Amino acid sequence: MNIVVSIVLTLLVFTLIVVIHEGGHFWMARKMGVFVEEFAIGMGPAIYKRMTKKGMRFSIRALPIGGFCQMKGEEQQEGVVPDEDSFTGKKPWQRALIVFAGPFMNFVLAFVLLLILNIAVGYISREVVVAEADFPAAEAGLEEGDTIIGMNGEIVRSYSKVTLLMMFYEPGDEVTLKVRTPEGEVKTLTFVPKLDEASGRYRMGFSVTVSGSLKDQIEKSGFFPAVGSVIAQSFWDMLFQIEMTIRSFGMLLSGKVGLDGLTGPVGIVSVVNTTVQESKSYGIMAVVQSMMDLTVLISANLGVLNLFPIPGLDGSRLLFLLIEKIRRKPMNPKVENAIYLVGFVLLFGLMIVVAFNDILRLFK
Repeated sequence: MNIVVSIVLTLLVFTLIVVIHEGGHFWMARKMGVFVEEFAIGMGPAIYKRMTKKGMRFSIRALPIGGFCQMKGEEQQEGVVPDEDSFTGKKPWQRALIVFAGPFMNFVLAFVLLLILNIAVGYISREVVVAEADFPAAEAGLEEGDTIIGMNGEIVRSYSKVTLLMMFYEPGDEVTLKVRTPEGEVKTLTFVPKLDEASGRYRMGFSVTVSGSLKDQIEKSGFFPAVGSVIAQSFWDMLFQIEMTIRSFGMLLSGKVGLDGLTGPVGIVSVVNTTVQESKSYGIMAVVQSMMDLTVLISANLGVLNLFPIPGLDGSRLLFLLIEKIRRKPMNPKVENAIYLVGFVLLFGLMIVVAFNDILRLFK
């Protein structure tokens, strides 16, 4: 029963993310004057159809595994003059906006969910509330009330960045923290984290806190400062998710992470199942919060991955449009379609490999 619930939740999450993505293409296509032939929620046979007054077909399909936005004239045909209201009949910059709107809406979804979470339960602050006297950070000059603004030469606007950088820490390496004091002074502290015998981890020796809900923040600092902080933090948290995806992809290309480090739909079902089991003892709201966090992660990941110039993804279409703009003429449709076909085959092959690895992990 638990795995059935996890599968349903995974399908709902993927459907939300894909529909939002396709909704971005749909909205921008309409803005650019492109006729949308069909907007579908789900895949497979249609279980509900409705024709709008403008002639667009809206459908709900049997398999809740995403959706699609079918625009008129999406594929360039050699020797055929495209209609004015078709996708290929628009200027390259207009088509680029339509293509980019899909991944952009994935980032918007991540931002909105983060905003809701940060309003409801707060976010992890970068302000130090405890600096442990017998640990190196305090010995280097870190004090309660200091705000972390940088680490190891990188800007820190989300505390998740500190957590990420410490994941790659090697014993004996120096850590450099840049902090801002309550008086506005900027300090640079250098030290070597210490092994904590109790936890078995190397620690810097300080604690930060959760900011509290928006209501709590308003009581502390006033309405406009609190609202501004929540909006800004949600934006930086969203950018961190984008950065983390790019870093992970870079590690994959460099060989630091193998293909067995990738997770597909099968693996995500397992992650969802674990997330639900670990959070359900804290109540339904904890489950909802955990699922929202996971949706943020997946949405940001898909938004970034779709922008990579891999044939079959939005990024490749943007690259072809850039080439068209530079050449001042479209690419040969046969060549472009062949590249897309090869890309789809390679992506499908990668999906099989990832699914196989996910299944092996389940058995292990």
